[in-house]
Amino acid sequence: SRAGKTDLSPLKLAGSIPIHPGICRVTRSRSELEMPQTPFLTLDMVDKFLSLGLPIGSTKDGPITCPMGPNAPPLSGLDLPPILYCVAEKDLFIDRNMEFYEALKKAGKDVELFVSHNMTHSFYLNKMAVDHDPETKAQTNKLFEGIVEFIRKH
Repeated sequence: SRAGKTDLSPLKLAGSIPIHPGICRVTRSRSELEMPQTPFLTLDMVDKFLSLGLPIGSTKDGPITCPMGPNAPPLSGLDLPPILYCVAEKDLFIDRNMEFYEALKKAGKDVELFVSHNMTHSFYLNKMAVDHDPETKAQTNKLFEGIVEFIRKH
């Protein structure tokens, strides 16, 4: 959000591509409670990572992890570049990620949604799955193709 308020001259942001962002709140979402956890991402891991990474005194309701929440600057007041917003259908964060996507749309931002179907959080980083599971490989290729297309367009 700082980039939406700060003059970066002579640089200009041509676009933004959040890929499977970890948008969350203090209160767990339905997807966090009901989606199966994986060896690569559990709620315990999320809580530990955030306790290490968030500024002292911050919570998951702060602007870093909840950019659409009441503690974040209003999205409508930010000058954001076009956004390719990438989510995974079976991500623990899918509900909050979609909440942020809807908030961006409501704020009038130029945002395009890319959904990786039947995939979990950051599936494309699991090299073994990408190399040996045809569906993971296909979804990874689609994600990369979508990113390349967005970059070429902007």
